Amino acid sequence: MRKDLETTTPSRLFAGQSWPEVEFIPPLIAAAPATAQTSPPSEAPANLRFQHGWPVPSTICPHPDEARACILLPEFGATLLEKARVISSRFPFAEAEYRNSRGKAPVTEEAEIPHFEKVFRLAAAIASVPNVSELRDYDELLILTAWHCVRPGVEGFLGSYPKSLLCPLSHAAPPIALDSLSSAKRFIFDRRAPIYLRYLLCEKFGLRSCADLENADLRHLLRSTGFRLIRSSAVPEVAFAGITRGEDPAVRPWKLTLRQELSDDRAAELLINAALWQIKHGLRLVTFERGQPRWNIGAFERTDWEDAFLSLGVRVAPALTRESGLLDWRAVLGRCLDEIGTGNLPPELLGKISALPQRVCHDSQQAIWDVLDRVAGTVLQQVRGSEPQLFTDDGGLNYETARSFRRWARLFDEVSPQILSRFGVSAFTALHRVAPQYFGWGRAHLKPWELEQEYGKWKGSRGRALLRSAYAFALYETGLGSIEHQEEQVVWQCSLNQFSAWSARKAEQEISAYEFLYGLASRHGLTPLLSREITHTAAVSLLAGMNLHANLPRIEGCWDVCLRAALERHGGKLEVRLVLPDLVPLPLRLRKAVLTPLSYSYLHKEIRLVRDFDLRMARESHRKLEEIPGWWEDERIAGTPLVARLNDKTDPARAVLARLDPEPWLEPPTQRIRFRALHLLISKRATDRTSPGDSGLSADEIRVLLRLALDPTLEHTNIAHVSFPAIRRGFERILARDDTREMLDSLLLHIGTAYETEIWGQVRKFIVLDVINDLLALTVRGSLLHLMSSE
Repeated sequence: MRKDLETTTPSRLFAGQSWPEVEFIPPLIAAAPATAQTSPPSEAPANLRFQHGWPVPSTICPHPDEARACILLPEFGATLLEKARVISSRFPFAEAEYRNSRGKAPVTEEAEIPHFEKVFRLAAAIASVPNVSELRDYDELLILTAWHCVRPGVEGFLGSYPKSLLCPLSHAAPPIALDSLSSAKRFIFDRRAPIYLRYLLCEKFGLRSCADLENADLRHLLRSTGFRLIRSSAVPEVAFAGITRGEDPAVRPWKLTLRQELSDDRAAELLINAALWQIKHGLRLVTFERGQPRWNIGAFERTDWEDAFLSLGVRVAPALTRESGLLDWRAVLGRCLDEIGTGNLPPELLGKISALPQRVCHDSQQAIWDVLDRVAGTVLQQVRGSEPQLFTDDGGLNYETARSFRRWARLFDEVSPQILSRFGVSAFTALHRVAPQYFGWGRAHLKPWELEQEYGKWKGSRGRALLRSAYAFALYETGLGSIEHQEEQVVWQCSLNQFSAWSARKAEQEISAYEFLYGLASRHGLTPLLSREITHTAAVSLLAGMNLHANLPRIEGCWDVCLRAALERHGGKLEVRLVLPDLVPLPLRLRKAVLTPLSYSYLHKEIRLVRDFDLRMARESHRKLEEIPGWWEDERIAGTPLVARLNDKTDPARAVLARLDPEPWLEPPTQRIRFRALHLLISKRATDRTSPGDSGLSADEIRVLLRLALDPTLEHTNIAHVSFPAIRRGFERILARDDTREMLDSLLLHIGTAYETEIWGQVRKFIVLDVINDLLALTVRGSLLHLMSSE
């Protein structure tokens, strides 16, 4: 045995003493991805190039993933592994000898050497490997022997890995803890950590190629072994020096890096590097002749750049986003062109790229829904493969099991990081589009609140909107009310008669109020109600949109009283739209413009139109407007600029007004809803159109009505003039957007739920959006009355 071990040349995969200077034997190149683990290395391609010691994937195969599957990770030499195995077999004898000799040997400078390392040297001597500490491959032999000595439950061997071989710190400590090491201990860690990680990746986790390394969930694998001293995204570079370097690296770093590990500057830099790789090697749009770039102009013009850059999966830094929150692909492409060079690209094509970013239209199929549908389809396929228990044998949904699965949003991030937040949609909306048979409002469908993680999903205005829908649906499942489908909208409706009949049935069953309400909350996972953060009577107030519970006694039977009061206050019929509004990205300047508080209230109880004559009289007599004798209390528009606009039959505002359904605008509201006019504006029932999908107002028609409320109406109202600048800024910010409907829906979600729980009883405080809503209601109501009277 001694002769065999001494005559065998050790492996030289790691020739240096510290991992940054490691030199590799060129990694093996497998014959094909399918046989990467078993096939012998084939002849290298004629144009094969190496960079940083690794083959350049683009010189192996045109397909990036196949090329990386062909690059095998370097393995430990068979002789080195056998030597470590032989030494590990002598570990029990060496341990016994060390214990017998303890106290007899003089104290030396090796006092700080880990216990296992001392025993290892004795075991090497017993295995006929003398002077092991002087061998060139001492560190490799030490780390590998430690792995072989771990045999839990076997007498005389280790139950766990001796972590002190790397450093005196716990392996579960964060990477910043390494800064506390002395220079000598840090040098030892830098020398031994790559060997430890190489064995972990290749032998323990079974990763054989660069493609395996890219596709592995290194964060989960390393946490399963309790190792956190090196960030998971940095582990491949530490274990295999040079593997993530170069313009076409063997392992692409953006495939490994987690979003939370990136600062904004580093995220922007990584996205540009990934975009350069995509252009040169992913899409292969440019070649170089004599150092000058030559572009494929046709392919360049046809490329969907936003989709190409988003598919890289890199977190988009704020510096590379538009006001809408989406990726500014023109900025990314511009920086790539500065790096590569424009070459033969024609000036007119470059002009299109350098133009100012277009306004974002959230109905754009190519920009939003096509990309989102592809990602949602991929997520569904992954769940079918990894979570088969969520589905029945015939392909249906196993509802009771699936309703507890909370990883949908996380799976979207794994396929395309932050795609939901970038596009401003929920996981429910994305999945409902591709699989309406699983996600919807049916009893056996997964609802929006059943897809989201528990932490934080009920918080804020969006959480309250979610709770409102969930509570209404929970009441429906107990037999109260009915579900009505109005085109794309789903509404829970309940009348006084339905409530009376339902209460009688409940009384016959002799179920106590506590049992009923607790069962309702626990069955549907309504955590705020179970934790008493919100009472059931407060939830009824949330359904009704008004404070009904503040003065009720805290007794069990008052819930029925509260719900009956809600029905009576709504004219005997309560309607709740079951929806989880998606969060359309809103620019900060828009939010500031419409949320500006107005400290100046109206001069009258509500906004009124004022004639030119009355304004002039008040101005000339230096009196308040309401003191003028001709002050009108009706809603006629005579004497205001609105008359001229409506008398012009070619005015687009008149055409839009003719399409409106007048009843909701003219009848007194049955529900006290904040921003009611804006809700009517984006409602599917806003017009008298009956064709499916075309019943509501378009974004252009909405802007026409908003412009009508601004130009001829604002200055002819009793609003204090000092508030005009803030109101104009709010109008202008809204009118500057093309996605008016989606933007208003998002605004109303964030602001419209202000009458909630404790703050419902507060006095209404005007903000710009309140005034915009009231101006719109006044303009449309007055205009409709004028048009109807003229007919």
